[in-house]
Amino acid sequence: MQQILDSIRRYARENNIPVILDDTRKFLEDLCAKLQPKRILEVGMAIGYSASCMLKSCNANIVCFEASLPNIEIAKQNFEKLKLTNRVKIVVGDCLKTLPDYKDEKFDLIFLDGPKAKYKEIFDLLLPHLNKNGVLVADNVLFRGMVLDNKEITENRFFNTVEHLKDFINYVKSKKEIQSEIKHIGDGLCVVQWNERG
Repeated sequence: MQQILDSIRRYARENNIPVILDDTRKFLEDLCAKLQPKRILEVGMAIGYSASCMLKSCNANIVCFEASLPNIEIAKQNFEKLKLTNRVKIVVGDCLKTLPDYKDEKFDLIFLDGPKAKYKEIFDLLLPHLNKNGVLVADNVLFRGMVLDNKEITENRFFNTVEHLKDFINYVKSKKEIQSEIKHIGDGLCVVQWNERG
C-alpha cells in the first residue's frame, strides 16, 4: 500500500496537484490511529492522497467533497488500486452547495483542505457535522508563513488568500463553543474540538 501512496504523491508533485505535506500526512495518520474514527469527512479530496493516508490508519469510511472532475477520475483509480473504493463516497461539486444535503450526518474527523478563500463559510457548514468528541483539522492556515509569521507576501495573487486565512483564524478563535490550536505542522494546521462544557 505504501508504494502506491508514494507513487500517488510523486504523480501529484510532478503534475502540480496540491497534496498534503509529509508532516501533515504523519499528523493525520497518527490522529486517525489514536482517534479511530468511524466516519471521516474531507473537503478538497484532489486525487485522493490524504483520504487514502487517513484510511490506511483506521477502519473508517470517508465522504469526500471535490469539485474538479479530472481529479475525481484520478482519485477513483487511486482508490481502486488501494482497494479502498468500498470505504469512500465522493460528492461532486462546490461543497458550499452540496454540504447542506448532509445536514443530519455526523463525523468523528473532518479534514478541511478546500479553497482557502472560502474556509470561513465552509467551516460554518462543517462544524454542526462534528461529533461531540470529534476533531476538525483545517490545512494550510499559515500559508507559507505569510499568515502569522509575517513573512513577505511574495506574489500579489496571494494577498487575498492570506487575508482570508487571517480572518478565518480570528473567527475560529472567537467562537466560545469550541477550542482551537494552531500547529506549525506542514503548511499550518488549525485543530478544533468542542469545548467540554459545550
